[in-house]
Amino acid sequence: MDRKVEICYSDDGGHNWSNWREASLGEIGQYNLRVRFNRLGSFRNRVWKMRVASPVKRDLLGAVAYMTETPG
Repeated sequence: MDRKVEICYSDDGGHNWSNWREASLGEIGQYNLRVRFNRLGSFRNRVWKMRVASPVKRDLLGAVAYMTETPG
């Protein structure tokens, strides 16, 4: 079974949304898998949506964003 998590984002308060990006949730029993989304661009006030369409039990234990300041 294909277990995927998907995210998309809006930079205008939820009026327009990006395309969904997906990543694998791994196999059953793969508890230490870290799901990462890279190359999401720059932003100031971004709103996020996340969905898991697979019929599996899931819990969001946390989310971390590493950000760097861009010169300008």
